[in-house]
Amino acid sequence: MEVRQKVSPRVDLALGLAGIGVFLAAWAGATYGGLVKPLFLPTPTYILEGLAAFNKSGWLVPAILNSTKRVLLSLLLVVAVGVPFGALMGSFSHFDAVFRKLINGGKSIPTTGLAGLIVLWFSIEERAKIIFLFLGAIFYMILLVRAAFQSVREDYVRVAEDIGATPMQVVSKILFPAALPQIWEAIAVCSGIMWTYIVLAEFINSNEEQIGLGYLLSVGSRTQDSGKVFGTLILIALISAATDWLLKSIQKRFFPW
Repeated sequence: MEVRQKVSPRVDLALGLAGIGVFLAAWAGATYGGLVKPLFLPTPTYILEGLAAFNKSGWLVPAILNSTKRVLLSLLLVVAVGVPFGALMGSFSHFDAVFRKLINGGKSIPTTGLAGLIVLWFSIEERAKIIFLFLGAIFYMILLVRAAFQSVREDYVRVAEDIGATPMQVVSKILFPAALPQIWEAIAVCSGIMWTYIVLAEFINSNEEQIGLGYLLSVGSRTQDSGKVFGTLILIALISAATDWLLKSIQKRFFPW
């Protein structure tokens, strides 16, 4: 085995499945064997029972759909704002100089600390959750898109300018297409960030009427049901991973360069 040795997709898949299998076997052995208390690590059966209880109450599917809808709406808003803004920062040095320090500063502010302001400005309804997710990812989107534009080879820009391309033509015809794969990766990164924030976002006015995976997690925590807590966390991880896989599949299909 060599340093940074590439493996085939088939070997990569086999090793990944083997790793998951070993992890699940260790988990089952520790929990079914009584080595770990259920409060700290429930058995897989107990987790399935917790999710089944949510499903029986009619909460599971609406929670998944509502959380997914909130992430998608916030992601669309992040893309609509972050891509043009990051493109301008990555293309024009003066624009970048004006906003770079502000964006870096905004990125450093913990989103959880803004929860009080979000409730004050946008009340506790659905839009507050969307804004919370938006603020959690927008600064990263801008900076990642900026980096994508700045990573395009300078030779391409010089050649375009030599044949008479205008600045906006350079941006739209040269920089944007070349940066598109990295922009798509930025979208995948921000999607993952939003799924890590979904629980906190849905703690804002968490109730059955505005149900989401965050509400299910809070129910499991209040009732000290570790099966429901672990089951909800696993669902969030699986949905986030599936979204990431879908976005990367689209990138490989349409932006392979």
